Amino acid sequence: MKSKLLIIALIVIAHTGYTQISSGNLLIGGSAQFRSSDNADIQSITISPNIHYFINDNISFGGTLGYNTQRNNIGANDFVRTNTFSIGPEARYYMELGESLFFYGAGRIGLGFGGSNAITGNSNTDLNDLSTFSFNLNPGILFTPGSKIGFNFELNLFTYRRVSNTPAGSNTSAISNEIVLGPNTFTPTFGLYYIL
Repeated sequence: MKSKLLIIALIVIAHTGYTQISSGNLLIGGSAQFRSSDNADIQSITISPNIHYFINDNISFGGTLGYNTQRNNIGANDFVRTNTFSIGPEARYYMELGESLFFYGAGRIGLGFGGSNAITGNSNTDLNDLSTFSFNLNPGILFTPGSKIGFNFELNLFTYRRVSNTPAGSNTSAISNEIVLGPNTFTPTFGLYYIL
């Protein structure tokens, strides 16, 4: 046990120092989000690995892959499971606030697809197919306490989302459009990055 703690301490010491983000740096990491609602008995998990490449000291381009699974409990053994996959290019503009603190603005386009199934006991029924398009503008903070590690915190500021919902066995889709303005402090995103 002592040797494991010593190894962890040496890794932390080796990675301490001032991080200067500059042209050619690569951020590899991602974020995770968990949401739960007692009122509607819904749980949701989102995992989004991403990568960013700095084309100069302030601008990075990258992309995100995402997976979301949501469970809506409607009875003792009955629930609706929705799974979606997404992909999205992203651009960020960074401003240095201090030695290891950066503010950024991010613009992101997202494309997603998936569907929902109703599970009743041992029965599994397809409900619908989903496809989504979204555009987000988000402010964030990147904190780099060591030379190779970074943590970010991001809020949704503006979101446009279009969802196409096609019921199973149908050729007709219901389209919904949504615009969200203002910082959403109820669903922040936290991320961890390795800086190369």
